[in-house]
Amino acid sequence: MAYGSLLSTAAYTAAVDGDRESARTLITEASHTAARLGHERPRSIVGFGSGTVGLYQVSIARVLGDSGAAIDAARRIDPAAIPLAESRARYWSDVARAFHQWGKPEQCYRALCAAEQAAPDEVRYRKPIQKITADLLQHPQAATLPGLLVFAERTGTHT
Repeated sequence: MAYGSLLSTAAYTAAVDGDRESARTLITEASHTAARLGHERPRSIVGFGSGTVGLYQVSIARVLGDSGAAIDAARRIDPAAIPLAESRARYWSDVARAFHQWGKPEQCYRALCAAEQAAPDEVRYRKPIQKITADLLQHPQAATLPGLLVFAERTGTHT
């Protein structure tokens, strides 16, 4: 389990560093490790399995700027099956960020609301969320996003 967690973390780090090839190689190995493990172990100290790898796949694709791949990876995950509220909020935040990169404000806002519903403290006063929210407030479709101004206030986004 620790090996798979290390692979996933290394894959994400490679993505942040812009090393697409290493990120993909490492997350593929993490996926194979999870498959060999055979089941999720959410209550263990390390908490590793195919679900964890799926969450990393969303994050890695988003960090690499592959919005479509991030959304495709997200669609393979049942957010209700994510045991920790903070992890569900992270999932939805990554989905929101991918939709934001992709230029899909309505889907982005819905994902932000889902993140807030999952774990409000994981959304409030977070700089990336504030940036996205500020961008949404300036978007031509802002008026069609019900509750956006109130959401902006809750997240500490200055308009």
